[in-house]
Amino acid sequence: MIGKVTFWNQPKGFGFITVTEQKSPTEAPSQRQYFFHHSQFTKGEVPVLGAFVVFSLGQAVKAGKTVQAVGVRFAT
Repeated sequence: MIGKVTFWNQPKGFGFITVTEQKSPTEAPSQRQYFFHHSQFTKGEVPVLGAFVVFSLGQAVKAGKTVQAVGVRFAT
């Protein structure tokens, strides 16, 4: 998936990636946010607010929570 880093908390090491989806030209776009931890960035990269990233979806951190972004890397 491709998304944009829309929140990044450097001291705590976590953030959120927002993905915008539009299913058809007549429907309004929808957005979905995915949690990520800095350890999910490849090659020890540091997340940058507003950067576009490529990632996969992994398991939820806890039962009842949503899935999280894993294997996050900058979209270059």
